[in-house]
Amino acid sequence: MTFERNPLRYLAFLLLGHLSFGLRAEPVPEQDMKAIYTYNFALYTQWPESDRTHFNICTLNQDEVGLAMRKLEGKRIHGHPVAVVRLSSLDRISDCQILFIGDRATVNLPRINNLLGSEAVLTVSDTPVQNSVGIVIVPDGKRLVFDVNLERCRQAGLKLSSSLLKLARTVVAPPN
Repeated sequence: MTFERNPLRYLAFLLLGHLSFGLRAEPVPEQDMKAIYTYNFALYTQWPESDRTHFNICTLNQDEVGLAMRKLEGKRIHGHPVAVVRLSSLDRISDCQILFIGDRATVNLPRINNLLGSEAVLTVSDTPVQNSVGIVIVPDGKRLVFDVNLERCRQAGLKLSSSLLKLARTVVAPPN
């Protein structure tokens, strides 16, 4: 099985590679880890059919993670080349497959959710706003974990794989 087909194995390999260098190893910066997590979220999410030529990962008012996401350009997600777009306004959010919402933009979450409606956009944030976004990445001690709001994801017409859901710290399921 190739790393491209199993990105979690690739992530584990990447992390082990960094750990195996002993005392001289530099820790992976948190923003780089958030970019890797976001990439893996995309690989383990099924989007409705689209005629887009690129897979757009957008960041909204999140400069550090936005810069780290630039390293994803040239990679492929579901057969499409990744394009990273750093947004400063809400004008183009429906052009994104993933919208990473920075801390300064969380005050706009009601408006963001209203503008997106049922658009196939996975919303991700690193600010604890679980009820308003699909996935939240949060620190837990010296590591990052993530929480999933399945209701938000299903409203966007997205299907997250069971493999991804098993790795989540918590999964908030829609009411029956």
